[in-house]
Amino acid sequence: MDSTKATIDKMRLVIPAMLLCMIGDYCIGIEPRNSEPLGTFAGTGWLTIADWRIALSDFTGAIGSVLYAIGAVAFIRWLLAHLHTKTKAEQIWLRLYTIGLGIGCVSFLYFHIACGGLIHHFKLLYEATGSNLAQTTDYWGRMFLPEAIPFFALFIVFDVLTSAAWTALILLRVFPVSRWLILAAPVISAAIGTLPDLLPLPVSGINAGFESLGWLMMFACGIRIIEKGAT
Repeated sequence: MDSTKATIDKMRLVIPAMLLCMIGDYCIGIEPRNSEPLGTFAGTGWLTIADWRIALSDFTGAIGSVLYAIGAVAFIRWLLAHLHTKTKAEQIWLRLYTIGLGIGCVSFLYFHIACGGLIHHFKLLYEATGSNLAQTTDYWGRMFLPEAIPFFALFIVFDVLTSAAWTALILLRVFPVSRWLILAAPVISAAIGTLPDLLPLPVSGINAGFESLGWLMMFACGIRIIEKGAT
């Protein structure tokens, strides 16, 4: 019982961790409504993101990553020790889920620093080129090219893998929670977050924090699973 309580207490740290990450997400995700896309990721709205917002995003990402790691490691240990699978498919999905949780220990910090860095570099290039957007976009694209492979590879393994495994484990009834909680999968919650951008709001990027919100909900469900004594 003491071990279970200790696990739950550590997992609860993920709640403030994800709230911090959401603050960081919005620091670099909110842009004016009239922002125009430039290339694949960049946009004119990046020029409105102050350096202090980037710094705050890095800071919240760092603190959030530490708190997340404590909760994630505790959850992984509990899952591997107490959650028994009945089929090979269930075992594979559970392993993939724990791998995704483990990768998250470094991913939150990486994405906050990487995204903040990309925005900051774009702003510096804009100044260096004398406010030439076409030249800035070209230089920025060439700079981002070598970072694209690890960026997207980590996203696929981290977010997509964890979301797929979470969905499968709920559908297979390995996780005894309501099926609608599939919506807590980070990729799905991020997709839901795009809906507010359809509204005539003065800013865009409302979806920026919805991925982190999905992680928060997923760990809240994990606490419930442990409290139910799933075996």
